[in-house]
Amino acid sequence: MAKFDGIVEKRLLTATEKETELTLVFEDNRFLFVTIANGKLKVESVPE
Repeated sequence: MAKFDGIVEKRLLTATEKETELTLVFEDNRFLFVTIANGKLKVESVPE
């Protein structure tokens, strides 16, 4: 879980929901993309 250390204790600014994706935007312009692929959650963080 170390790859998500950059968003720990960061304020959540917006959350956008699409059919199979949830995009979370945190302060300092950090993004977290949560998607569903083959029935499993996939998470990608930008910047890493």
